[in-house]
Amino acid sequence: MADKYLRDPVHGSIRFDKDRERLIIDLINTWEFQRLRRIRQLGALFLTFHGAEHTRFTHSVGVAFMAKRIFDALEDAGQIPLRPRARERARLVAIAASLLHDLGHGPFSHLYEKVFNDRRHEEWTRLIVRNGRGEVGRILRRAGLVEDILAVYARTYRPSFVSDIVSSQLDADRLDYLLRDSFMTGVAYGRYDLDWILANLRLARRGRDRKRGGDLRLAIHATKGYHAAEQFIIGRHLMYEQVYYHKTSRSAEQMIRTAMQRLVDAYGTAGKFPEPCPAPIRKLVETRGNLAVEDYLRLDDWLFLSAFAEWSRAADDAVDPILRDLCDRITRRHLFKTVRVTADTRHKAFGQALDDLMARFRRRGFDPRYYLLEDDASDLPYRDLAYSDRMGTAPEDIGLAQNGRIVGYMSERSVSPLIDSIRNEPRRVQRLCFPEAMRTEVERRLRPFIARERQ
Repeated sequence: MADKYLRDPVHGSIRFDKDRERLIIDLINTWEFQRLRRIRQLGALFLTFHGAEHTRFTHSVGVAFMAKRIFDALEDAGQIPLRPRARERARLVAIAASLLHDLGHGPFSHLYEKVFNDRRHEEWTRLIVRNGRGEVGRILRRAGLVEDILAVYARTYRPSFVSDIVSSQLDADRLDYLLRDSFMTGVAYGRYDLDWILANLRLARRGRDRKRGGDLRLAIHATKGYHAAEQFIIGRHLMYEQVYYHKTSRSAEQMIRTAMQRLVDAYGTAGKFPEPCPAPIRKLVETRGNLAVEDYLRLDDWLFLSAFAEWSRAADDAVDPILRDLCDRITRRHLFKTVRVTADTRHKAFGQALDDLMARFRRRGFDPRYYLLEDDASDLPYRDLAYSDRMGTAPEDIGLAQNGRIVGYMSERSVSPLIDSIRNEPRRVQRLCFPEAMRTEVERRLRPFIARERQ
């Protein structure tokens, strides 16, 4: 049977075998997965980087392809000590789990979770996988893979390296999104030597575990691969610094989050919805996010952006005035300005200055709850093994493999002074977002606390 090809702007031709990988093709064609075409990969970043129109769909297909390439590269290098039947099943599980890893994202991805925070997207993904009434659940149940996929997400699947392919410092997710986000935003920070990383991936055991099929983990060749891995990690760090946490992007995200929050607050106060209001949004607000899986899957970016556009042009008596104004600003891309504030915002003097500023906002007709927005962006660029052990999180330090054993880690200063300089060090940027009309007031009242932006 002929292969299935999907043309991709980053990877060229993505190929799936219609016999060997029929399951993957069937999952792509499900209603739940096709919904990801209507959720942007980078949330509100398209309002800053105009090319960032790619979706969770395109990314997820790319992640599945990356998982396939990782597994096949390991197999070609003679790294997978499984019998043919077990190896084939593990391969299919790795590709399917990678394909579905973002299935539970809500509208604007993480912004949705900050307002309707009953469940994170990872939990929604598990619920969708388990949902016997859905197409994805039925297909996986028929293949006998529901529990396998969930075990990968819980990191209890054996062999362990399958979970590493789906979630680790060198996982299929990051291998795709760095290249894809870099390409679509028009920057070069996320580019790295993919082919060399794939050629030098290895499976290795930690410590002295020699048991066949024991704790094999995804690692990089100790002498040949670490420079490419270093480039990859630093590239991810720079993407966060210059793209994901760009000041204009963060302002846009806060405005969308605040519009969602105002929708909830206005309904709680007045007991009525803006008109027109789509039924899925009505149910979302009425239940405060406590939705059935089928109702949750009716929500996407398109639904909210269309509603924002309608509300921005509706009659004054049809929409709450603050919601209407926020939607108008978002639709027209009249985004809030920002200032970066020093980290010590708990200082008493800052609190007093902020209280005074909020009073001035009120006098000018701007409710500070919706027009003076705090943005706290933080990222931990690299977690070493000691950090993971201390925090009880999954290990992310990239191991250096030699003769089937991990002989060191990328975080060691002797290996990479660059990674050593960013490991276990959270990068935190705090900003205030506000209308252009209030810029002078903000800069005057908060001058001692405003830090210089490097973007």
